Amino acid sequence: MSENNHGKNFNPISSTKFKRYRKKFNDFVKSSSKNFRENTTKTKKVLFIGAAVLSLSIPVGYYTHANALNEARNHLVQAEKSLNQNKQGYVSKETTEAISRETADTAKIKELWLHPQKIEQEAQALEALAKKADTESQSIEKLLQQAQTLSTNKNISPTDKKLLADYQKQASSYLVFSDFKTKFEEEIHLVEAHNSRTETLNLVEETFKDTNLPKENRAELEQLVKSIKAAKNADEIKGLVSELTEKVNIAKLRIQEVKEARALKNAKDKAKENISAAEKLQASVYTEQADKDELQKLVTAVNQATTAKAVEKANSDLASYLTGAKQRERAAAELAAQKAEAKRQAEEKAEQEAARKAQNEINSANSDSAPVSSGGWTTAAPGMVFYRGNSNKYYRMVKNPGNYTYITLGEAQALGATPGHGNGSAKN
Repeated sequence: MSENNHGKNFNPISSTKFKRYRKKFNDFVKSSSKNFRENTTKTKKVLFIGAAVLSLSIPVGYYTHANALNEARNHLVQAEKSLNQNKQGYVSKETTEAISRETADTAKIKELWLHPQKIEQEAQALEALAKKADTESQSIEKLLQQAQTLSTNKNISPTDKKLLADYQKQASSYLVFSDFKTKFEEEIHLVEAHNSRTETLNLVEETFKDTNLPKENRAELEQLVKSIKAAKNADEIKGLVSELTEKVNIAKLRIQEVKEARALKNAKDKAKENISAAEKLQASVYTEQADKDELQKLVTAVNQATTAKAVEKANSDLASYLTGAKQRERAAAELAAQKAEAKRQAEEKAEQEAARKAQNEINSANSDSAPVSSGGWTTAAPGMVFYRGNSNKYYRMVKNPGNYTYITLGEAQALGATPGHGNGSAKN
């Protein structure tokens, strides 16, 4: 039988057959032991025992070698199967060529099939290559997944997208794993930085549109934008992205503070009308003291509020209370006005009555002191005279009383008047 045929038709001895050989040997030893001890010389005994041991060791050794060979062959088959599976992935040309060389050695060893140690060594070599191919394939596949994710990012530039596509194409046919992996990782790292930069710059642009952005924050952001646009290194870009993002967040907080401050001012300005109305009510004599105290409490709450929402709530409470307080103050004022009008009318009536009585008295007095006309002359009543201011004279009788002032004698004398000399129109 040739070596090739021997390798293909080889079957190891079974354990059952081995036990049968051993039993025959034991039976042989037992049946011959007595005769062996009694009838055999010492030299013959040695030779006989040697022959017996040899007859037993042949099938045992054969069995041991066969099983070792069988295990080595199975190991090689499994290793070759694993290698064939793993080499189908994203494996470098360098590793693919090594696999080709090793599989050629495997084919040669399979032609002999009789050396367990060599077969085992070949199986281990194939396993090492299979592991290396699997490592390369998984590493590149992970990078391809990252590249695919980056390619679909809305912030990626056309240039970066094309560059990633080129690396994705090269993944099926690259030379050296370490070189390709390093360059691919660097490119992914740079594209990640570019995408982050674009996203952050978009946030900055949105922040710039807000008119509430303080000038100092705007200037700080503009300076960082210049720096990040000029940056080329991925780590530098990512560092600036982190810094710029932090500054954007700070700027947003400042914007919010400005908005809140403006809202607070607007709320306080809006509350001024109610505060003024409350102060006016507090100054009114017709407002009850309980209302004045409550209004003061509500006004204080508005003034001490520190947020627009708190001011609006306090102002709403003040407005609600003002409605009732105004009604009560108005009612009190109207009641006071009614009382004042009634008093005025009573006083007016009293005054009118007093005037009427005084007029009656005057009329009565006037009727006793009225001058009397007779024969063209008008004679003053007793105690009365006709006074002429331009001459400071007074007369008892006159022809034209309209040219004189009719007063009492005492009044004329008080004016320093003296009796006038008689003439054709006046006499005493």
